[in-house]
Amino acid sequence: MWEDSQYCWVVFCKKRFYHLRQNLFHKHRIPLGVTDAISSRPVIDARFRVRCDDCGKEYLYAPSEVLRYEQEPPESFQPHPLFREEEDSAEPPSNVKSSETN
Repeated sequence: MWEDSQYCWVVFCKKRFYHLRQNLFHKHRIPLGVTDAISSRPVIDARFRVRCDDCGKEYLYAPSEVLRYEQEPPESFQPHPLFREEEDSAEPPSNVKSSETN
């Protein structure tokens, strides 16, 4: 079912001839971050650098080149800094003590 699908923000590697040997019909996708089917793309104001997880080459990408793609993230996946989700901390820091009133 579509509810079980996983999605990633991706860009296509620009070193096409290197990846052509592996798959003649599809471009190599570089995962940037995990998302869902309906979330909007994170706001990115400028071009940003991405290093390919396969060939190791780094290129500049425009925000418009970021696409949502249905795929599972690789096992060793580390999100790109622009696509990391901020973790909300619900617990107070350990050095905060509750105040007692007499």
